[in-house]
Amino acid sequence: MTREDGLLLKIENGAQAARPQIKIVVSKKVAKRAVERNRIRRVLRDAAKKELGSAEQGRDFVLIALPGLDLKGARETVRHLFLKASRQ
Repeated sequence: MTREDGLLLKIENGAQAARPQIKIVVSKKVAKRAVERNRIRRVLRDAAKKELGSAEQGRDFVLIALPGLDLKGARETVRHLFLKASRQ
């Protein structure tokens, strides 16, 4: 698990032949309204897609939004999380 600025990244082993997948969790503690949670998911999914190209196969990533997440810096935070995860 890697944590940084309102985001948590968990790495799971998936199917060996499958390409890497991203799962995104945004709870009501982060944003009360569904519209806000969906916007956070869209922003995080877009940022993570760019990083999944360099991820190794057979890995699944779970990106968990924590209270206090700053969407303006989310893309950079996701990039840092994936860099940290690749070093482990």
